[in-house]
Amino acid sequence: MATIEELLQREDESWRAFVDAFSAVPEDRRDVAGVVPGWSVHDMVWHCGYWAGFVVDVLANIARGEPTNDDQDWDAINDSVAQEGRTMTWDDVVGASERNRTAVREALSALPTLTDKAVAEFGGETFEHYDEHATEVRAFATG
Repeated sequence: MATIEELLQREDESWRAFVDAFSAVPEDRRDVAGVVPGWSVHDMVWHCGYWAGFVVDVLANIARGEPTNDDQDWDAINDSVAQEGRTMTWDDVVGASERNRTAVREALSALPTLTDKAVAEFGGETFEHYDEHATEVRAFATG
C-alpha cells in the first residue's frame, strides 16, 4: 500500500496536470458544453473540486471507524453539483476547488491509520478523478 506522502505526491502531480489542462481552454470556451455531453470545463472543474471536498467527510468517518454511506444516488448528486457550480463564477469555482483540495490533503494527513478504504476513497476522488477529466478537458481544448 502507498504511504500518505506518496498519495499526496500523486494527488499534487495529477492536480497540476488537471490545472494545465483546464488552463489551456480559452476563457470564452470554459462555459461551452462538450467536455462530456452537457458539461463544460467550468462544470468539470467544480465537479472535481466538489468531490475532493466530499471525501474530507468520508475520511473523517473512516478515522472514527464510522460507516461511509456508500449507498447514494451519485447521478443525482452529480446533477446537483453541476447546477450549483453554474451559479458560481470561474474564480469562485477554481478557488473553492483549491480549498477543497487543501482540506482533503489535510484530512488524509490527519488519519491515525491509513486503511485500504481510505486509500481507495482518496485516490478515487482526487488523482484518479483529476486524471480522468484532464484527459477529457485536453481533448475538448484541442478539438
